[in-house]
Amino acid sequence: MLSGRGMIRIAAVLAVLAMLAAVLLMPVAAQAQELKIGYLDMERLRQSYQGFRDAEEAFQKQVTAMQEQVQSRQQEVEMLRQQYEARKTMLTAARRQQDEQNIMQKEQELMQFAQSQQMQLAQQEVELTRPLQESILNVVQTLAKAENYTYIFDAGSLIYVDPLRARDLTGQVLEELRKEAN
Repeated sequence: MLSGRGMIRIAAVLAVLAMLAAVLLMPVAAQAQELKIGYLDMERLRQSYQGFRDAEEAFQKQVTAMQEQVQSRQQEVEMLRQQYEARKTMLTAARRQQDEQNIMQKEQELMQFAQSQQMQLAQQEVELTRPLQESILNVVQTLAKAENYTYIFDAGSLIYVDPLRARDLTGQVLEELRKEAN
């Protein structure tokens, strides 16, 4: 299972990919137009923007609650198993078989519960981060149009950036996101 931070990081990467696709699909006004490149440091954005921190905190609370529920059910199954082992020799063959089937059923229910909880967590993570992704995309698109950027990339996926030809837009995007939040 991915940690909450890992899931939010995946969501952030997906958001950047969506932003990149949107920016790359924007038509260039003319061939003679100067190539203008910018980049975002999504990791810094994620760490600096309160919305991401709030989403991560809310997600971690949900992960903790889910883990507690799964652990409680695991303890119940373990207790059943221990009780069975303690009295197994005193039980009839039919009763042993019935208890073993009951334990197996409880184990299967536990696995199904854990899987359903993971799916719910994934859905909740999407719900927590979708508004953030949309806000970032809107800010980047507005910035790209207003300042005539041809491309805006995620700094995490770049191997080399020429600081004289590409501009770090993280601060501007962060500032706009903070304005929107207020």
